Amino acid sequence: MPCNKTARRTAVFALLAVLTAAGIVLSLYIGSINFSIPQIISAIFGNGDDTANIVVRDIRLPRLVVGILAGAFLSCAGAAMQSLFRNPLADPSITGVSAGAALGAVMVICVFGQNALGGYALQVGALICGLVSCAVVWLLGRSRSGGVNVLNILLTGIAVNAFCGAAVGFMMYSARESGLKSFVFWSLGSLDAATWNVIAPCAIIGFVALIVLYANSDSLNMLHLGEKQAFHSGVNIRKVQFTTMACAAALTAVSVAACGIIGFVGLVVPHILRLLVGADNKLLIPLSALGGAALLTYADIASRAVSLTDAVPIGVITSFIGAPVFLFILSKSGQTR
Repeated sequence: MPCNKTARRTAVFALLAVLTAAGIVLSLYIGSINFSIPQIISAIFGNGDDTANIVVRDIRLPRLVVGILAGAFLSCAGAAMQSLFRNPLADPSITGVSAGAALGAVMVICVFGQNALGGYALQVGALICGLVSCAVVWLLGRSRSGGVNVLNILLTGIAVNAFCGAAVGFMMYSARESGLKSFVFWSLGSLDAATWNVIAPCAIIGFVALIVLYANSDSLNMLHLGEKQAFHSGVNIRKVQFTTMACAAALTAVSVAACGIIGFVGLVVPHILRLLVGADNKLLIPLSALGGAALLTYADIASRAVSLTDAVPIGVITSFIGAPVFLFILSKSGQTR
């Protein structure tokens, strides 16, 4: 039995690695302008002709990197939240991060304009408001002892999401038509604004959060046994809960700030992998990163395949993929009960 489990985990890792590698090649290859593989490789290192360098290195490659990072970050955030709440249906958005980031983005668009702060205004606003929303959910939803109360967190998250949604609706109602169009497109998720300048700060924040999250994976595993058992095993319950929520919020916030709201990635990927390889976060978190990166890479390929000159918002693609898959999983799990 242990050999079968190890073989399965190895097979899942190998499959995800191959899918991700193939997706990277396809993502750099597919577009309105065709380049050969040698031309693409040369352009990546800046040794191609001017057209190839601009299209591949300055447009397609940043788009690919943002998609990989966002997919990995969202999936890891989802895996962490599902372990923290001991609920395989938990999603990073329950902490109000996505709704808060949406509010921050629309505030920037309506008040300052999307190009304020050298084009960083939207990302900065989304990041700050997303983290503030999560902090509000944590402060209002925690138990009297200072820990995580699942029901309180869920109810507070619903309230914060509703408030942010109402504020977004009001600001969109009051916005000029150009600002409204910008926000609607951003809210559906898009990799069109991916640049190396956007990648750098998001990658730094995200990787720090991932390292901290992975370092706490053993303690997070102990929470599966229940808080009392974890406490008697020497786990600092409050510290693990706060650290996990903070890391998941940071991962979600930087993803939303970089490419808008992308649904189902943080829910479906870790849920499927949990069914395949188990709930050990030491394995689940890295595999979730790889699976999320693969999913968003292929979603971006699909979005551009629909229209090479005007890509479909990637959030639409992930919802088309994620919703049926998730319903299928739920129907199967219901039949096995």
